[in-house]
Amino acid sequence: MDDMPARPWRDAKREWKRERKRAAPPRRALSYDQIVDAALRVLDAEGVDAMSMRRVAQELGTGAASLYAHVDNKDDLIDAVMDRIFSEVEIPEPTGDLRQDLLRLLYVTRDVLATHRDAAKALWGRVPTGQNAMRLTDHVYGLLRKFGLPDHLVGWAGPLLFDYVTADAYESGLYAATFGDERGSAKYFENLGDYFAALPRERFPNIAELAHQLTAGGGEERFAFGLDVLLTGLKAKASEPLGDRGGDA
Repeated sequence: MDDMPARPWRDAKREWKRERKRAAPPRRALSYDQIVDAALRVLDAEGVDAMSMRRVAQELGTGAASLYAHVDNKDDLIDAVMDRIFSEVEIPEPTGDLRQDLLRLLYVTRDVLATHRDAAKALWGRVPTGQNAMRLTDHVYGLLRKFGLPDHLVGWAGPLLFDYVTADAYESGLYAATFGDERGSAKYFENLGDYFAALPRERFPNIAELAHQLTAGGGEERFAFGLDVLLTGLKAKASEPLGDRGGDA
């Protein structure tokens, strides 16, 4: 077989590959910030589930292997993107009213999460530990301590508040994707109220009688109500005798 001449098509193919390699522009080196920027664009346009290493690499015009010099895997990439999002949370100037300061910060956090499609979905089952998330979390814990809560309950109250804010932001994103706008969402709940009212009262007396109360109020009203209940409860906890504070001695 060694005395066989080279096949013309193979030589031509090799030469074509050499020419293509010479003509191809060198790939630019990627930075960590460029990767996070691209991942955030994918998240905003297509959602967190679409934010794979391959898809982000495609957004950058490169291969997935190029990303691994800066991020370990998709989980690492999600952590980086979430911390970039938390960098957008601007902590409001203190007013001197601790309850108002907490409320304003929680609203800002909810609004930032809600502007990034289903970013809040990525937070379920995940404790964000980037520097921007830590900045925000530390500030909330400081406010809760000033609120009068013992340290033991501060450790529970912080995640409780963040879970509520995250859930509302995620739900808002789902409603926006499903109904398009507030008018579509309002129509859905109006129809839902009518359905509840039409239920047989002998089987579902409370739902049928409360049908329109159960579906009344927009998302903002309900979010405000939930925060009020949470902060009122936390303030009451802070005022309890030490022995009644959820296990404090």
